Amino acid sequence: MHWNENLFAETSSDTQVYVQEANERSDRLMNYFLLSFFIAGLLFAPFYDTWLIAIGAGGGCLLAYYFIKTVLPKSDLYQYVLSVVLGIFMAQYIFQMHGLFEMYFFAFISSALLITYQNWKLQIPLLVFVLIHYAGIVYLQNSGVKGIYFTQLNTVELQTFVIHIILAAVIFFTCGLWAYQLKKYSKIQLEQMLKMRILERDAQNHKHRILNEAVLKEAFQKAEKARHEADEANKAKSVFLATMSHEIRTPMNGVIGMASLLSETELTAEQQEYAKTISNCGEVLLGVINNILDFSKIESGNMELEERDFDLRHCIEEVLDVFAEKAGKAGLDLVYEIDHDVPAQIIGDGLRLRQVLVNLVSNAIKFTLHGEIFVGVHLSKKHTNGKIELQFDVRDTGIGIPANKMERLFKAFSQIDSSTTRKFGGTGLGLIICEKLTGLMGGHMEVKSIENVGTTFTFMIQSAASSQSLRTYVTNYITGMEGKQVLVVDDNLTNRSILKNQLELWKLVPTLASSGEDALKIMEQSMRFDLLLTDMQMPYMDGCELAQQVQQLYPRLPIILLSSVGDERNKKYSSLFKSILTKPIKQDMLCKLIINELRGKLKPAIIEVVPVKQKLSIDFAKECPMNILVAEDNLVNQKLTLKILSKLGFKATLAINGIQTIEMASQQEFDVILMDVQMPEMDGLEATRIIREDMEMQPAIIAMTANAMKEDKDECLRAGMDDFLSKPVNLDDVVNMLAKWYNIAKEKAINKERA
Repeated sequence: MHWNENLFAETSSDTQVYVQEANERSDRLMNYFLLSFFIAGLLFAPFYDTWLIAIGAGGGCLLAYYFIKTVLPKSDLYQYVLSVVLGIFMAQYIFQMHGLFEMYFFAFISSALLITYQNWKLQIPLLVFVLIHYAGIVYLQNSGVKGIYFTQLNTVELQTFVIHIILAAVIFFTCGLWAYQLKKYSKIQLEQMLKMRILERDAQNHKHRILNEAVLKEAFQKAEKARHEADEANKAKSVFLATMSHEIRTPMNGVIGMASLLSETELTAEQQEYAKTISNCGEVLLGVINNILDFSKIESGNMELEERDFDLRHCIEEVLDVFAEKAGKAGLDLVYEIDHDVPAQIIGDGLRLRQVLVNLVSNAIKFTLHGEIFVGVHLSKKHTNGKIELQFDVRDTGIGIPANKMERLFKAFSQIDSSTTRKFGGTGLGLIICEKLTGLMGGHMEVKSIENVGTTFTFMIQSAASSQSLRTYVTNYITGMEGKQVLVVDDNLTNRSILKNQLELWKLVPTLASSGEDALKIMEQSMRFDLLLTDMQMPYMDGCELAQQVQQLYPRLPIILLSSVGDERNKKYSSLFKSILTKPIKQDMLCKLIINELRGKLKPAIIEVVPVKQKLSIDFAKECPMNILVAEDNLVNQKLTLKILSKLGFKATLAINGIQTIEMASQQEFDVILMDVQMPEMDGLEATRIIREDMEMQPAIIAMTANAMKEDKDECLRAGMDDFLSKPVNLDDVVNMLAKWYNIAKEKAINKERA
């Protein structure tokens, strides 16, 4: 059986190549992060004149790492040196910033990055360093030693110290367990591949040599068994990923949730900054975890897309609303245009399309210092079977991508170059996830870029026009105003072009001006306009200055101002404008305002703003009175959920497992049950089934669980739950969910009385 030996040697070689490639990818990723950490130290240096520490400590770390890696190229010792180096960088940052804010999140992020080497032992040096550093520095500071700069507090309480140590240990242990399990299941899959190849070759050899039915049957059975074992290994990997997601999200729910509750209390500016830092760092860590989980699901072939009707324009507007304030502060124009032949409602997975657009627009804003970000949608093809192909363009005027770096864009854990990494972080998974998602949607993604000019990401998806109308537009009411003259003033060519196309589609007659001076000259030559649309941010003469001069010359001409979120200058001159519309411009809202002004309906200025974050109010329980039962076994999550409900004015009842939940629901009438899934004795799914089958009074059951995958949500709904909240919970999501089910219950009660 020499061919079996050759096959084994070939597979062993493939295994070595796989391990080597995985280490090389991780090494490239670490090159970018180490350089980023060194540059971050230089950026921190001016605050407290710590240049010597930034250059000496940071440079020494880089020198030690690359020296060991060069001298011992075949040894993995450099990986353990890397673990210590990441810990030193953390300690360096804490010293450089004099304990101004929590830097241990750098250690947690570093711990997550070390997972890519699939070696749990790499967590040990980092954990030991963090524990020694924390304990030693806290002891010295509490002893009165000066110049420690661990925190700006004079002392650190023992309770705080213990909580931090436990949290750090849990996170390091979880990351180490993740690395160990990934390596374990990768090894199992490789072994199964070896068995499969041996058995397949064995079956083929027997088929050609001996036509023996018994032998062929036996070989077939072995192949089936091996295939079954391979499937079981894949299932085990999926279960592991789901378990890790749950175990990481559970403590993160406590961190982010308590920080959110802390932000709702009266705090000093410094304390608010601390709470914001905790929340932001937690969200960053959660984003890294979500990206790794999405990437793993796509790679394993377990990602499934939904086919639902959704409003395409609403989807894009929601994405742009997320970045409106950030774009406004950066002085960037955020615009979109959907071709008139693109269906308003389409069939597909709106959530995954939104995920792709959010990632691309986020990258565009990150790498654009001035100019615009444009999102365009075009109908690329129309098939005879009713299917359509849509093309999406996300174009920016940013720093661009060098031609020789393009090949790195769609590789996992890959960054463009050091100049990008030192200023902009990331795991390198965003674009590869976007590319895979577009592939699942029946399309592909490509990119064109010119350095210092800009970048355009283009992707296609397969879809179909929906026969269901999901949104009512007001464009039909433009009848009777055809031919009205509108003067559009905007220094941005893309904005002028989009507004021109839109106005012409509504059968209005636009005239374009690129500045306030041009607009005044046009109006001097022929004052024939019924309406003036002007941008706020323009060079030489802004929208307010233009409106002042126009009002003096043509006091009866209505003016609509297009302003960015966060620009407060227009409030001083709000009387100059009939309406004020914030960017990104929504077609429906713009049409309503134009109709109002052209028909002469004098209304107060309309200002469309991004919704303010909803604060917890004790009056909410008075507006939406409900009796709420919380089913939760985790002590931290119990405290968090009850505190949120308390701040909303509710006195909720607590059950610690499924059995107790059923007992309480049978003895007392509840309007809503917030149900955890994983609980001792009886889980939330079984408890829900029993409540649905055996009880006359049926409360609204909302899953509140750290199981965040789509199949988890589907399983909850199949068990009889009404809705789903994933942990870490968002305060606004909790409030909106309770309001939603209160209104549903209220409507049912009204309909019952009428019947």
